[in-house]
Amino acid sequence: MSDWAITAGGTLGFDDLTTPAGTVHAVPGGSALYFTLAACRHCPVRPVAAIGADGEELASLLARPGVALEGVERIAGPTYRWRAVHGADAAVPLEEHQALGVYEGWRPRTRGAALRSRILFLGSMPPQAQLDLLGLLPGSQLVALDTMRDFIATQRGLLLELAAAADLVFVNRAELAALAGAQGTAAEAARSLVGRGRLRAIVLKEGKAGATLITATRERSFPAAKVERVMDPTGAGDALAGGLLGRMAQLKRTDEAAVEEAMLAGLDCAAKAISGFGTAGLVAAAAS
Repeated sequence: MSDWAITAGGTLGFDDLTTPAGTVHAVPGGSALYFTLAACRHCPVRPVAAIGADGEELASLLARPGVALEGVERIAGPTYRWRAVHGADAAVPLEEHQALGVYEGWRPRTRGAALRSRILFLGSMPPQAQLDLLGLLPGSQLVALDTMRDFIATQRGLLLELAAAADLVFVNRAELAALAGAQGTAAEAARSLVGRGRLRAIVLKEGKAGATLITATRERSFPAAKVERVMDPTGAGDALAGGLLGRMAQLKRTDEAAVEEAMLAGLDCAAKAISGFGTAGLVAAAAS
């Protein structure tokens, strides 16, 4: 029997980050970490990810009430690494580079409760791993997808296939333009994708402007939650998705009205993520 929980695939890794606020090295990060720390405030989360021999700190950060770690696989080899340089406009990095490490050729495996989650989040990781995880949970009531420009540039066809198998896709403007391959406004690009397969909405991540929900017939903008100072925009999109989907699981609803109602929870988590370097803001919020 399915339950109102989230199975969340994605990366666990270490980040080297430069923003106008400073530079840090080897801070815990990855799409699965940001997402889980945001979503577990609202519902049970079952992350599916991989770490290398040097990744125990990442597993420790996930060891909190409501988070099941059976899907976090320990593999011989280097843990995923990501490097980014952000300018004053934090929405899109000026430079970014990833070293896949243990994600090179990795295929997700999961069992037990993770197979019964009603919500599946395919966080940013190699698209083939996303497709494999999707195949493990064919009966998910709601599927949400996120990705990054590196993957779109090299595997756009597979990502279009994944988008058509999802209900919601989270993208920023650069990712949307690359995925849609369309000219025109963001709404026009989004609507060139909505309606393919089961895809019914795009959540457009717009940094300090908040987020916009775009469906086939309407668009609604939601302002960003206030934050005293943006320290590091890394993981804001994953935190947005985590808060939003976690709140939907808490509401036990997946309709469009539930997405709109849950958007504020997502934006609140995004604000917490950007208030410190790495996951410090989300960890502090979870402890309070």
